[in-house]
Amino acid sequence: MELLLQKLKDIFHMDLVMLGGGGVLNWSFIQAGLCDEVSVVIAPAADASATSPSLFDTKENLTDDTPVSFTLKNVETKEDSTVWLTYSVNNAETK
Repeated sequence: MELLLQKLKDIFHMDLVMLGGGGVLNWSFIQAGLCDEVSVVIAPAADASATSPSLFDTKENLTDDTPVSFTLKNVETKEDSTVWLTYSVNNAETK
């Protein structure tokens, strides 16, 4: 993952990458210290489905479940009672 990010920076001059692949991808980058910010949008709705994807998820033999804490950076209230939260990742090594 670190090599991927370095190539994106070197070849395409990208300094910022947004992850949107799902819980395993998100957690993998956080556990590797390659994610410095988390942005969460909470909508006023729920489905309670056991198969709904999670924001963070471990994958056996790929990631561990070492806890990571966040610090709230910003809160914005959007239309229809939606809330947008932005956090700094406290344990990020920011490589």
